[in-house]
Amino acid sequence: MAGIAGCSKNSDSDSTLGNWIKRSDFDGYARNDAASFVVNGKAYVGTGFDGKNRLKDCWEYNPDQNAWTQKADFPGEARNGAVGFSADNRGYIATGYNGVDYLKDCWQYDPEKNVWARVSDFGGTARHAAVAFGIGSKGYITCGYDGRYLKDFWEYDPASDKWTQKASMGGSKRMYATAFVIKDMAYIFGGVNNGSLVNDFWAYDPAQDKWTQKRDITNTSDDSYDDDYTTIVRGRAAAFVIDDTAYIATGETPSLISNVWEYDPKTDLWIERTAFQGTPRVGATGFAVKNRGFIAVGGTDGTTQYDDLWEFQPYVEDDSND
Repeated sequence: MAGIAGCSKNSDSDSTLGNWIKRSDFDGYARNDAASFVVNGKAYVGTGFDGKNRLKDCWEYNPDQNAWTQKADFPGEARNGAVGFSADNRGYIATGYNGVDYLKDCWQYDPEKNVWARVSDFGGTARHAAVAFGIGSKGYITCGYDGRYLKDFWEYDPASDKWTQKASMGGSKRMYATAFVIKDMAYIFGGVNNGSLVNDFWAYDPAQDKWTQKRDITNTSDDSYDDDYTTIVRGRAAAFVIDDTAYIATGETPSLISNVWEYDPKTDLWIERTAFQGTPRVGATGFAVKNRGFIAVGGTDGTTQYDDLWEFQPYVEDDSND
């Protein structure tokens, strides 16, 4: 593993700074559109579609050991396009598609007991391709598709086992968006509305139940900062956060893309980093564990599915030999 000495986060000498390292392959079936969450320093990946069947197995990744362990199967219907989030030291998987119907059930996972329990159904309509995140002791789900594009927004409180509708995001309805959380602020970007990619970008502050529009993720201004914003917008992407900075990778435009972009919430600006070095894909899952960022699984829908795992080192120059 390459060291990080001498590499500054703020260095602008190399606009494509960053190094990808292949880690231990995911031990389950190759798949796309899986759900994931992180609890107590370990990541959990489950459900998804292997090209023929929808799945319900669940796997734990320990970054300290670089190893996967199979955990108790997800007890709901096998599905893809579900969402995962963590709240109050528990993981959750909700919504999705079983091949016939959209779903709205929600399940809680206790990693200490390796036990799943059904909790209150998601408060909105049954859907798939939604987006979710956890902040503190609460979980949130928005967007998706139930036969129409959506952007209603719901908060889950594990203490009361209740869903409450909150202020909806502004801008476009969408499916296949991507979310990340930085310092208790959630961000949602990208996705598809009425068959077209959307370029608006939003931040949510749960303390105020307020959405704020950030700069567009395409070149829409008369200023120079966004002149190179040609490959940020996408659907079915993956994201993770390292040192309060977000990274997005993979996805489609609709062509499969590998471009990686870094987002700094302090400046509301994006910088391109070293492209993802795995095979281009959609429906991958991104997660950060112990301030380390990973991209796992994904595929090309019914054609090819992947079971690899990649770690991104943001402050290291690209080394194709590692």
